[in-house]
Amino acid sequence: MNMNNDKIGNEELTYVFDDINYSKTGKSGIRNKHSKDYQEMLKKYNIGNISVPEVGQVVSATYIGMSNDQYIFNVPGYKDDIRIDNRVSESKYFKILSIGDSIDVIITDINQGAFMIKGSVASLYESRAHANLKSLDEGEPVTVKVKSVNPAGYDVDIIRGGVTLPGFMPNTLAGINKLYDINSIVGETFQVMIESYAQSEGTYIVSRRKYLQTLIPNAVRELEYGTLYEGHVTGTTPFGVFVEFNECLTGMIHKANINPEWSDRLSSIPAGCLIDFYIKEVIRDKIILTQVLRETLWDSIKNGQVIEGVVKDVKAFGTLVNLDDETVGLIHTSEMERLGKRFTAGQEIKVKVLSVDRSSRKIFLTVA
Repeated sequence: MNMNNDKIGNEELTYVFDDINYSKTGKSGIRNKHSKDYQEMLKKYNIGNISVPEVGQVVSATYIGMSNDQYIFNVPGYKDDIRIDNRVSESKYFKILSIGDSIDVIITDINQGAFMIKGSVASLYESRAHANLKSLDEGEPVTVKVKSVNPAGYDVDIIRGGVTLPGFMPNTLAGINKLYDINSIVGETFQVMIESYAQSEGTYIVSRRKYLQTLIPNAVRELEYGTLYEGHVTGTTPFGVFVEFNECLTGMIHKANINPEWSDRLSSIPAGCLIDFYIKEVIRDKIILTQVLRETLWDSIKNGQVIEGVVKDVKAFGTLVNLDDETVGLIHTSEMERLGKRFTAGQEIKVKVLSVDRSSRKIFLTVA
């Protein structure tokens, strides 16, 4: 019973609630709740009519202590105190709670037999966090902490309004590129986007990749020529090395611009290797990097220039010509037909520059 005083001033009180007789002196008596005595008692205890909440109702309750390993909360006028079991899921919200503090509680159960009101703070906070996540604006990020990794991806805690909710991040969504070390982000805290909600498992699917992609435009604008950058190798090909840097950017270092000690053994550069480089050029969504600061043919090439080249390949759309180690030009098929020419790979030819499209790094040639 939410009633602990049996004496007010010097006056002995005897009242009966729900057929339970309360009397300090042992005297007893039954009073109708509409009687003058009953109403007088309510007035002396400064409470209104005793009420019973409903399951699902949210109330502001005052913390009054612990009993039988339960947190006890009081709401004036309730037939009993609200009890919350001392579980980890609940107690984490009470670490800084002091006697007399008020907090919102949701009613979870009412035992009519022994009459007991059960409540929860965790359920309330989590339901609010779910509602908050589902009402996010398009593109609004959330914070997660990576708990563990498994063959399919990562189990994460979504942190929202002081509440943690379960989430899962597939391997393919863990970064802009494939992570060179799948364990490298375990224990890390960062921003992600909500992809979907798996109702059957009660888990949110999240994407770090989607969040990082939103950072790319601004990160590209902030790049500076002549500044030394640092990044991790994500992979290699016969013609160059791919590097991830500035959290969300990926660039390529052509083999002609790699450190000379690596130029003949690109495949030996391990994924995850940390290397230094400079920004050479940004062409639309492509970032060209270099470890060697020098001028190449691309930096000075101009219309009308005659150059010695070597045929790289012959395609249906035209003939590709290597002008130097990192610069390729094209003699379009229509130009080849006009000239009545035909070349083979490896053949040395002299060409003339017709036009240079620097925005797409394309060079159009004709035979000199």
